[in-house]
Amino acid sequence: MAQLRKIFAFTAASAALAGTAAAQMDYHGFDPETVDALNERILEPLKSEQLEILAPHRGIEACGGTSSVDMLVPDGWDVRAAAANPVGGDVAMPYPTTAFAPEFPPLYSTLGVEGACETIFSVNADGKTEDILAKCTLPKFALAATNALEALEFEPADGKDTAETPDILLPMNFCLDEPSDG
Repeated sequence: MAQLRKIFAFTAASAALAGTAAAQMDYHGFDPETVDALNERILEPLKSEQLEILAPHRGIEACGGTSSVDMLVPDGWDVRAAAANPVGGDVAMPYPTTAFAPEFPPLYSTLGVEGACETIFSVNADGKTEDILAKCTLPKFALAATNALEALEFEPADGKDTAETPDILLPMNFCLDEPSDG
């Protein structure tokens, strides 16, 4: 019976400590109710460390805010960016045949996290995108940008016989409609 009391005492103490740990979580300015509700529904709950990383990505400068954030630079970016053809520049660009529709990462949307990207991609003779690189503020935005570009197909620019265009530089921002306060 003494052994059973020790088990109950240990279980009660563990539950109390777990509650204390959760209560002490630093939300880094995010709405605690939103974070807690998300944590109940996702496989890997958000931790204080993750929220600390995401916190500066609310109200970013690229979206009209004041928060300055750095972009994650993929391997090979600098070489391709140096010779890239910016959209709106001197090189005639092929026309997309479908609407360009990047998907805002749902978790980031819920948390009010915004993102900025610069992408470089090429269009082959068949009008398909290839060699996509995305330099973005967060990895999920890079994935969303890459997925959106992979779905595009292109027609040749006016006066061109082929859609083939190397290293097109396209900025892409993921901004929320309303400023986020966390």
